[in-house]
Amino acid sequence: MFTSVDSNRKKIVEHLPDKNVHDSPTQDNSFINKIKLVFASQFQKLFSKNDEYTKLQITIFGITFIVAILVASITGIIIGYTFGFSVFIGAIAGIFYLRLLAKSIGKIGKESNGVSQLQLLVPVCLFLFASKLGSLDIFPAMIGFFIYKPSLIFYFSRS
Repeated sequence: MFTSVDSNRKKIVEHLPDKNVHDSPTQDNSFINKIKLVFASQFQKLFSKNDEYTKLQITIFGITFIVAILVASITGIIIGYTFGFSVFIGAIAGIFYLRLLAKSIGKIGKESNGVSQLQLLVPVCLFLFASKLGSLDIFPAMIGFFIYKPSLIFYFSRS
């Protein structure tokens, strides 16, 4: 277990004087820490709002996500993994659609006079992706897309 060094193959590596090798990991860590701080402050700002509409949105998104996981896992076990995966992807698209709709509704009166039509692209894109990809089925993806509706019925029927 000896190491030999061939002196003919040695290279001298010179560092540029303006770059400090020892500071680069610290700078990387500080950048990561800044990003973590930004995400933590945004997360805290989201959950610390006293706005009822924001709390309603978060609650409905959470219920929809839980229902999506339950339905996708049950259908994945009973019918098949592809069916369950398609339902879950459709449910995620439904949550995204619901988020865009809620954002558009939140702007009514402040910045706009009506609801934006941007969220209508979500089911169209879901249909196109499901038809082009072999790992997604169209029908279960569309069923999953509408999972947000039973979640809304569940939330508003409990009041």
